[in-house]
Amino acid sequence: MIDKNFYLENLSAFDILIQDDDHKQAKEVIFRVYSMLQRDKIWLREVATEEEIFEEDAELLEEVEEELKELDLKYDFRFDDFYKLVQQEMRKIQSPSNLNLTSDQFEVEDDEEDFKEDDDFDEDEEDFDEEDDDEDDEDQFSHLSDEELDSVTDYILESAKTRFDYTALLTEFPHTDESFLDDEFILPLIAAKAFGETDQEIAEKMLESFEMSGYQIEMQELLKMIEKKGKELGLEILAFKIAADSLQQGAHPTAVVHQISQLLRA
Repeated sequence: MIDKNFYLENLSAFDILIQDDDHKQAKEVIFRVYSMLQRDKIWLREVATEEEIFEEDAELLEEVEEELKELDLKYDFRFDDFYKLVQQEMRKIQSPSNLNLTSDQFEVEDDEEDFKEDDDFDEDEEDFDEEDDDEDDEDQFSHLSDEELDSVTDYILESAKTRFDYTALLTEFPHTDESFLDDEFILPLIAAKAFGETDQEIAEKMLESFEMSGYQIEMQELLKMIEKKGKELGLEILAFKIAADSLQQGAHPTAVVHQISQLLRA
């Protein structure tokens, strides 16, 4: 599942692009590596079986993470800011009125990704600012309809509902309907797990959301359900992370659905 060649090829490409002073393309390549690293870490932690986990894979991810930290210090990529911003956007998805992907989500302002080398990039800093200003004026999802973007979360949701006894789960939420279960529990759980939130953090947010909707449940009961479903929905959690990364990189929702369908049919 972990593609060693991807990391080797893209990190080598980054080195070449930096040497050629192609800063914009170098930035795109290194953020692609960063996004793939986050996906693979989730797969290794949440999805992979014991038979699929190899020591060399874990070591590879550790090495890549260390290299990215060094590059972050050198070029000021601000990966942590990028990750926090994506998490903030993900939290918006978990609100009752905004659970599906929209054209405003997963959008990261270019100034969060700007970087400059401490000594060598000073001469080009003004050019970077001009390029980023031009890119800020363009909404990367403006040409997509909400229906197209919703198709991604809809596909993941429908897949998730086949991983367990959906009818039985409904009985654990008495006096509610499928819409409540999908929008207040399943999708928020998948989204939060995809971005590394703990069961406790997820439960606290859900409990608050439930109370706002007039539904009462004990915290310990909710925690048990989150823990159980988190294990059952490992593939959907990974698919959500892949989808978020792909949309951020400009992939069309139709292509994203095709991409994650290969994983979810496994």
